Amino acid sequence: MKLHYEQSGTGDLAIVFGHGFPFDHTMWAAQRAELSKKYRVLTPDFRGMGQSPACPGKEKTTMADLADDLAELLDTLGLEKCVYGGLSMGGYVGWEFWNRHADRLSGLMVFDTNATPDAPDKAAGRRATADRLEKERSLAFLIDGMKASLMLPETIAADGPVLQTYRAMVENNNPYGVAAVARGMAERADFSSRLAEITLPTLVLTGENDLLSPPAMMKPIADALPNADFVVVPHAAHLAPMENPVAVNAAILSFLSKRV
Repeated sequence: MKLHYEQSGTGDLAIVFGHGFPFDHTMWAAQRAELSKKYRVLTPDFRGMGQSPACPGKEKTTMADLADDLAELLDTLGLEKCVYGGLSMGGYVGWEFWNRHADRLSGLMVFDTNATPDAPDKAAGRRATADRLEKERSLAFLIDGMKASLMLPETIAADGPVLQTYRAMVENNNPYGVAAVARGMAERADFSSRLAEITLPTLVLTGENDLLSPPAMMKPIADALPNADFVVVPHAAHLAPMENPVAVNAAILSFLSKRV
């Protein structure tokens, strides 16, 4: 699978960022701009999302599929290892990347995510969303439907660059690729009982106002990991890297300089 990606920086350490659902690599613009001053930064679009192609006729894309795509990207670029950082769905991919390609990781960062699978009703909702995406051939209904759970009320009210980037990412995405990924998320593996096995240096980060992955949910993840730093980002909700990039970038730089 040939993924679209953007690359900046020439440092010895490579950082790969995995975006959330249903977004693309542009959500990491602030991280790429700052971190590439010191590190090599890659921001791919996952399979069937952004500018990366979908697999024709494939109705489901699993988190394992996305993890394997990243390993293939590292091969293509001649990279033996990376630090991987994923937000929300990108975090689910991070667990699978560790599970399937631990030897390719020198560190792990999970932002605004969780380690448990969907409850049955949530999984059913994802499958219904996938069906609607294919029926309507558009993500338009998701734009307003999701924003209140992803961003601070003041971010939405301001209608500034964060909201505009969010809207563009969702609006321009591939409904069929997004539908396939939604079905894959609905049956993702449970990693909550395996966190103690992840001995890599790990950064666990969440926005203080995140409604989907609040600090009270993410602190136990950090506690279960043997080698983790836990950071709560002020003035941010689920899209912490976009809403408060200065604080998120500072946390990443501190983690990398001390732990990786």
